Amino acid sequence: MANALRQPPFDTSMMGVVKGALDHYGLDCSPAEAFALGGHAFVINIHEELCPSGPYCWDGRRFFQLLGNLGLAAETLGMVMPNAAIDERTAMEDTVRRALDEGHVCSLLHLDNQLVLGYDDDGFDMAQPWDETIPTTPPRLSFGTWSEYRDGPPMTFFKFAKRERPSSPSTPVFEALDFAVEIWRNPQRYAEDRYGMGPLAYANWLAAIDAGHGDEHGNWWNGVVWAECREHAGDYFQALAAADFPGPVDQEQARQLAISYRAISRLLYRVADKTAAANDKRRFVAEARDKEEGCVERMAALRG
Repeated sequence: MANALRQPPFDTSMMGVVKGALDHYGLDCSPAEAFALGGHAFVINIHEELCPSGPYCWDGRRFFQLLGNLGLAAETLGMVMPNAAIDERTAMEDTVRRALDEGHVCSLLHLDNQLVLGYDDDGFDMAQPWDETIPTTPPRLSFGTWSEYRDGPPMTFFKFAKRERPSSPSTPVFEALDFAVEIWRNPQRYAEDRYGMGPLAYANWLAAIDAGHGDEHGNWWNGVVWAECREHAGDYFQALAAADFPGPVDQEQARQLAISYRAISRLLYRVADKTAAANDKRRFVAEARDKEEGCVERMAALRG
């Protein structure tokens, strides 16, 4: 039986959507497992001017594939501009309603990711994972007008269906480790124009601080999102180190990864501190980059 649909208040709003879908379908999965096995724990994407869009503007196709290892089949239903013609908006509404009627979980990415909680004759009810006054997550999407979302980027709708998990418990772990190494060593494969992932993300961050963007909203938002991801990575590797895991997983390497990712998380939270000086933020970013490079090498070694 499905559980009530609720979006946890993660700063990484896509992972709030994912965890909400997992819980709704009764798929037992801790936040750390969701972040790590879904791969998001290892993502970092920074615009060259530290735009707060970093957490949203990257190629997530492989991430969606990894969600299959958690028991979710993720699909993009469509993308429509808020001010598109009425027939385009109506067609998108019909697609989302049909998916909901079939028992699937749907979500919307506009300025943030929100679960679609249901609908009535007038519109969709939307999850508000944070304070109800936060303007990036309106409580309603009115049919026809989309008045609550008229400004800003495209409206992208997603569907999350339940699917079978892999039979081998090692498959999700190894595929997540491979993804973590891949996005660090081939970062631009996943990045959009003017953004950088992996080591290029850190290079963009340092350059943006030097250019005076370190006191802007984007520095804070990127800091808390990517710090949250690394915090969950640390929690996951701590659990992995304590588990009797089948396969060639070096538990000491897992413990060291837990220590390092938790240290990176603390550093990025310090970068996000609005009272920190630019020189300190720059130092914290550089230290986090070096630690993350070491984590990638450890994960590559775990894979042999």
